[in-house]
Amino acid sequence: KQDIHFMHSAILRTVGFLCIVLTLCCCAAAQTDRTDREAKPAFLQNPAWKAHTVEQLNGKAARIKTAAGIQIITQPWDMGAVYYPYMIYMPEKDKLLMLLGWGQEIRAGVVSSNDRGATWTKPQKIGDGWGIDLTHLDGGEAVLKMRNDNRYRFTRDFGASWDRSLPVPPCKDGKAFYEDSPFFVDRDPESGRVTRMWATGKKPGLACLLRYSDDAANTWSECRHIPQWGKTGEVVLHRASNGNLVAACRVNLPRFEGQIDHLSGLGVSVSKDDARTWSEISILYAWGRHMSSMVTLDNGDIVLTYIVRKGYVDTADGFPQFGVEAVISRDHGLTWDLDHRYLLAVWRGNRKSAEPKSWQA
Repeated sequence: KQDIHFMHSAILRTVGFLCIVLTLCCCAAAQTDRTDREAKPAFLQNPAWKAHTVEQLNGKAARIKTAAGIQIITQPWDMGAVYYPYMIYMPEKDKLLMLLGWGQEIRAGVVSSNDRGATWTKPQKIGDGWGIDLTHLDGGEAVLKMRNDNRYRFTRDFGASWDRSLPVPPCKDGKAFYEDSPFFVDRDPESGRVTRMWATGKKPGLACLLRYSDDAANTWSECRHIPQWGKTGEVVLHRASNGNLVAACRVNLPRFEGQIDHLSGLGVSVSKDDARTWSEISILYAWGRHMSSMVTLDNGDIVLTYIVRKGYVDTADGFPQFGVEAVISRDHGLTWDLDHRYLLAVWRGNRKSAEPKSWQA
């Protein structure tokens, strides 16, 4: 028997990039009997978690249902719109830290949890404007980027303060570099310390760029364009247990050019030589699914989560539906089991599809 535990922080009820932050805690048991699957998980004894069901597609057979817990952590804050969540785990204190934005005049701040997501602090403001790309480094250190002044901000005390900052270096041609996905960090297998930071992003006129830093974001390599990733950007990197680098890429097919970006799709490109060369992108979803994240389980399987912004049928009363799904790769990112994908959460929009701007649901 193998228990799979994972948490997902997602962009939900999208209005442009407006969101409600949902935290999902799931304990999915593989190769267990019906009694095991239906047993109430221990974490549901905590009233912060609401009973939820994760469904897994199973071909022509009935869907496999697994007990889970769910909460919308922004509900008690009464802060209006909340945007762009990024969540990290800091094992040194068994702490979760989340970066998000809120308000009509965007402010960035962090919230934290010391009980694995059951309860959360209220947002602590870091600065004005968008904050993106929260990434755990060493010990109590983490880094994020403030978009308004294009600077990295650092904490050394698990998110309590963010006093140190550095300007984001441009590409070697002088053009500004804009990260559009979280950094990926390689770590020493024995000490756990960061050995390299990877960044993906774009500069004016060109997306799908890659660079790295070996000194905690002080200096960076030259930006490399990776044509195999397409031309859209928002490329998320992950290291498979066999050493492969896996890139989950947001893609825009030519037939959707000029249309709403909800129609962007999702593809995967793999490097077997530490980013020197990359495979041509393998399209998982041509449209409607993107904004991805990856984690490797103890058995080497990779779980890829993503947002569903298009692709579900409307409800019977005419409302669009959105969701968060997950698929698994059992060969280090080369192939993905789409036929047995997980529906982590599905919800109804709040504007009918026939209404103007129904995508702002």
